[in-house]
Amino acid sequence: MPRTADFEVSGKVQGVFFRKCTKDQADSLGVCGWVRNTRKGTVEGVIQGTTDKVNSMKHWLAKVGSPQSVINNCTFTNEKNIDEVEFEDFTIKKTV
Repeated sequence: MPRTADFEVSGKVQGVFFRKCTKDQADSLGVCGWVRNTRKGTVEGVIQGTTDKVNSMKHWLAKVGSPQSVINNCTFTNEKNIDEVEFEDFTIKKTV
């Protein structure tokens, strides 16, 4: 059964290719969803996939990130099992 989780990452996560690296990591794991910058300087998004893939992506978002990023905090909300994934792939959205 697929899982979904919303995430928000704070720290030095804008201007350091965090979104691009997040997409690359999601694509390599086979996770779908999206990522975008926020006006408050964080990066947020949604990840969906199998439990193992979502857990791997959560670890990457919270502990690894892009090479030049500095992750101060990563929160996951709305984490739950879902009947099917809502996205076809992983995309980078415009800042809101």
